[in-house]
Amino acid sequence: MPRTLITTAIAAFAVATVLSPVAHADDAVNLPLTPDVRAELIQAGAVLTGRPASEFTGLREGQSYYAVDPETGIRWAAAALHTDGTHPEAAIQLQDQNSYMSFMQPGIPGATWIPTAIGFGPIPAGQAPCPIPENIRALWNWPAGKCYRPRS
Repeated sequence: MPRTLITTAIAAFAVATVLSPVAHADDAVNLPLTPDVRAELIQAGAVLTGRPASEFTGLREGQSYYAVDPETGIRWAAAALHTDGTHPEAAIQLQDQNSYMSFMQPGIPGATWIPTAIGFGPIPAGQAPCPIPENIRALWNWPAGKCYRPRS
């Protein structure tokens, strides 16, 4: 094989290797938001609001994210709870800071979700740190350095 052909092949391989997105075992991974996980998030969010989970009808469509960081085993979620309007007290609790929530579940068996209010308030305004790690936010295509989903 002529030397130029070998050099060209090596250069092409190097470029393909450098430019190809390669998944690593420690990259964050999106997970399916199953009905069981949805129910767990509703329960955790209800605790944050101080209202019974039965007053919430689900998670708002198009605003839910769920992933795991394999390096730490921690599962992360972000969502907005939904109520059908029959429970005005629950609806009031979903305003302002509780309008959007993050959830963290330590990577140990039997761990419960820990909710944090990240709606309007100090976290998105940059006055408090975002509880969701940057690698998870990047996976979800959230604005760099921000603690909220892309605006639609």
